[in-house]
Amino acid sequence: MSFSWHTKGTAQDPKSKVGLNKKNESARTRMEVCKALQHIVEGGRTIDWIRAEKAAWIATPLHRELIYGTTRHYLSLQQAVTELLKKPMRDKDRDLFQLLIVGAYQLKYTGIASYAIINESVNACVVLGKPWAKGLVNAVLRQLQRTAEAAQKDAAQGEGVTTKQALAAATADHPPWLKDKLKMQYPAEWQALLIANSQRAPMTLRINTAKVEPGFYKAKLREDDIAFSESSMIETVILDTPQNAETLPSWSDGEVAVQDLSAQLAANTLMSMLPPHIAGPSILDACAAPGGKLFHLHERLNARFKTHQLFALDNKKKRLNETKIIGSRLGHSDDPRLTMLCADATNEDCCGDLLFDAILLDAPCSGSGTIRRNPDIRLLLRSDHLTAHQDLQLQLLHNLWRRLKEGGTLLYSTCSIFEEENDQVIDKFINAQAQSTAKAALVALNMQHGSATSLGWQLLPSAKNTDGFYYAGLTKVTQI
Repeated sequence: MSFSWHTKGTAQDPKSKVGLNKKNESARTRMEVCKALQHIVEGGRTIDWIRAEKAAWIATPLHRELIYGTTRHYLSLQQAVTELLKKPMRDKDRDLFQLLIVGAYQLKYTGIASYAIINESVNACVVLGKPWAKGLVNAVLRQLQRTAEAAQKDAAQGEGVTTKQALAAATADHPPWLKDKLKMQYPAEWQALLIANSQRAPMTLRINTAKVEPGFYKAKLREDDIAFSESSMIETVILDTPQNAETLPSWSDGEVAVQDLSAQLAANTLMSMLPPHIAGPSILDACAAPGGKLFHLHERLNARFKTHQLFALDNKKKRLNETKIIGSRLGHSDDPRLTMLCADATNEDCCGDLLFDAILLDAPCSGSGTIRRNPDIRLLLRSDHLTAHQDLQLQLLHNLWRRLKEGGTLLYSTCSIFEEENDQVIDKFINAQAQSTAKAALVALNMQHGSATSLGWQLLPSAKNTDGFYYAGLTKVTQI
């Protein structure tokens, strides 16, 4: 992608340079968002990377709104802005292009006054050290303003945005290969998937039943005027409006965690796969960080067994330390039944000589089921990534299978909706184990949400307020 717009530059007057002082916080925020977008679109970085390495660029609600909003609609915004530029922008002025993208997003998708958006964008040119671009930014955004206002007027005079219009807009926000793959693998659902991907994800809470009864916590939400809807799972609620998690009642006391409903099914499903007669099971969470499924599973184990051992494995010490902090808030610190292991699950000696009754493998994947939650995926994901992920997923399965006891169960999961990372992986693994003495047999799953595939269970982001998620159950059958 190359943007180069040629114009006659003017010498910068040092007195006119605002810089990074507090006199223009909005302009500074826009500059930081522009830099973040450059790292994502041109540098291949994720929003999570920005959060970890450039925290100041995503520090405020305004930062997050602009970064997530622009990446969600980047492809269509890019097209709209490009069509208004007479010439492509120079490489050194790509930050200006991102500034126009941010302004275009606000004009089209927020209720902020147009004059404020345009004025602040023009002021940001000075912060970027390019006061000569004020006229360009003003002209482009004024034209986009007229387009946005015309669309809003048409919607108001009609019946709002039609399904056809929503689909057209959602299609424009997906790369063609992604749309085509969804259409091929989900011929009946692909349109709903495109539209769902272009919407904001709901904020789903899991009530920590080890600390508070679900009814009591829901009462706290009502007392704080936090509107929510009930779920099929009594300990799960979906907020009407997402908010800063730290402002939730009893957040610091660990009474609640943010966790999508589809991810909550992991702990419940693995528990259902344990033999009813088992006592004191040894269980491995093989890709444990950041710990959402881990601590949910630990709560379930504590409620059912007097004794058990749960091992959390991750290959990054930093991620494990962050997981420990989360666990401390939820009340899992210093529990001798929970052990953290820093090792690579692809290595044969990752768990020493330990053997497990059950293993949860939430495998690294494309994250294609979480695009509405992680909108940068649609900009960064390529079709060849799916094959690379499959290789890693199979490697993890084969290595961890050695650590599973005879008769033990393994729950494989991904937050992907593509069969390359799901059914295809399970099929290849079962076939590979067919010649082994430790065969892999399917465990039938029947979950509250989603639907059965040929080998597992698939949830889609277009239904029941869940992320896209895949599960497959396996049991180890040893034959002599």
